[in-house]
Amino acid sequence: MSKKAKDRDMCVLQSSPPCPGAFLYILNCFLLLLLQKEAFGCPSACQLCTGRQVSCRNAGLSSIPWNLPQTTVLVYLSGNNISHVTPNELRGLRKLAALYLDNSSILYVHPKSFVELPKLCYLHLDNNNIKRLDPGIFEGLSSLRCLYLQNNHIAFVPRGLFSDLVSVRYLTLQRNRLSVLGSGTFLGMISLQTLNLANNKISRISDSAFHHLENLAYLFLEGNNLTLVPSNAIGRLKNLERLSLSHNPIGSIQPFAFKGLNKLRYLSLKNVNLKCIAVNGFFGLNNLSQLILSYNDLENINSSTFNLLNNLMYLQLDRNKIATIDNDTFEKMGQSLKILSLAFNNITELQPEVLQPLVSLTHLQVNSNPWNCSCKMLGLLNWLASSHVSVKIHCQNPQSMRGRPLHYMKWAVFADCISPRASLGAAPGLGAATLLMAWHKGSRHSTLQQSASAETKYVAFWEGTTATSSTPLLYEEYAVEISSPATTVLSILPVQIPAEITPTIKAVEEQLLFTTDASSVSLKTTLICTQRVEKLNQAFDILLAFFILACAVILFLACKIFQFRQKLKVLENSGEKSIEYYGFYQPSRYNITDSVQSLTRKSVGHSELDQIRLLKRTASESQAQVILFEHSSL
Repeated sequence: MSKKAKDRDMCVLQSSPPCPGAFLYILNCFLLLLLQKEAFGCPSACQLCTGRQVSCRNAGLSSIPWNLPQTTVLVYLSGNNISHVTPNELRGLRKLAALYLDNSSILYVHPKSFVELPKLCYLHLDNNNIKRLDPGIFEGLSSLRCLYLQNNHIAFVPRGLFSDLVSVRYLTLQRNRLSVLGSGTFLGMISLQTLNLANNKISRISDSAFHHLENLAYLFLEGNNLTLVPSNAIGRLKNLERLSLSHNPIGSIQPFAFKGLNKLRYLSLKNVNLKCIAVNGFFGLNNLSQLILSYNDLENINSSTFNLLNNLMYLQLDRNKIATIDNDTFEKMGQSLKILSLAFNNITELQPEVLQPLVSLTHLQVNSNPWNCSCKMLGLLNWLASSHVSVKIHCQNPQSMRGRPLHYMKWAVFADCISPRASLGAAPGLGAATLLMAWHKGSRHSTLQQSASAETKYVAFWEGTTATSSTPLLYEEYAVEISSPATTVLSILPVQIPAEITPTIKAVEEQLLFTTDASSVSLKTTLICTQRVEKLNQAFDILLAFFILACAVILFLACKIFQFRQKLKVLENSGEKSIEYYGFYQPSRYNITDSVQSLTRKSVGHSELDQIRLLKRTASESQAQVILFEHSSL
């Protein structure tokens, strides 16, 4: 073939239309996309069906479709009417990772229904009507991680039911009808980290129910019928970090109830009808940081309640019946506690010694308590003034102070609290020891001794030494309170006082009554200084008010002057802009024959009045009479 012929054939090939095979391929792909459900064998009721995902939500299905693609990874069958799950329906889906069968009216799941799903990780069977779970139902699910069974009607879990679920980390069984957790209920679930059993009817938990759950970190048991803390059962959970027992009729915390939970950080005992907490009730909770005790019946809190909670940061005691709190209740948690709630209790007064150890406290809630704003609240008021914690306390008693906030009250309200007798009996900061005295060291001591020995023998103790009938006696009738922690009275017996020594005893009484310690003197000085400061503040407020009034008057006068000047300027601008007036000079004759130039030369160097000089001569009839007009304008 010649070269020209080859070139001609090449041109023909280049100008020919495209190959029809490419067009057909594109058309086939388009048809496959349109008919993908039929191409993969999916039922027409499903909304989405690809090689990896199948969605048949709310499709009215009565059974699981049998012809699902074997490459499917996610299957959504929620919201259907599937009453039973049989083994053959999910056969061959060896790549399935997530199966959603929730809200599908399922009554029963046959054993080995999921046996051919080795890669299944998420199984949702929640919100159905399942009444029982037979052994073998979860066989083959060695890769399952999350199992959802909440909101069903499950009443019993047989032993070994979850033995094949060695990889499950999250199991939810809340809102079922479980009443007993028997031995080995969760046997084999060595990877379980979260177990939710809330809102069942559990009244008894076997000591070995949580056996093998060494990795469990979160346990929820609220809303059940537990009357005691299942100490033996939960004591095996060495890695438990969060425990909720709320809404159970527990009633009391027994000693060592939480022994073994060394890693527990959160404990909720809300609304458990709690009336008392035994000594060592929280033993072992060295790492506890949050404790919820709201909505209970606690009436008093003493030093032994929280003495083992050294790392507690959040304590909620609101909505109890607490009326008294010992001074050293929060002493052990002084460096750690940051949030404390005492709201909605029966607290009428609170000594500052209760709150002083809480140096790290940032939030304190004490609202909605029947506070009695008497002299006993003076110490708390002083603590509030120096503390950085914001506290809202509204008085309920006395009636004259009802509804008034304590932190806004003036110190003058407590002026009567600094009297000598009041400071001993009611002012805060005084010691709790009681000194009962009626001493007589003088000429009548022998008379007193004889009188006492005639009646009977009395025994008293003073500073740790035993007193017999030869030592001074103590008289209950003249007892007062003083600040002396070292003084203790171990026995008090009545005695008749002779009339002859009564004046001496009264003198001693008056002397001791008017003797105050350093704290009362300091308190009185503080009140006096505070009252003086308040008077100075009142005088300053009066001076400030006069100063502001003077400034206002000056400003008012300045405005009036400015307005007056503006009015004057307006009146000046609205009148005639020019004024003409005439000045008449006596007629006389002037010599005007001199030239202007000569007059100008003569007037150089003279003042303005001398620049024009006319030689005035005697008027004559032959000369012209000149009348000068002066014109000026403003």
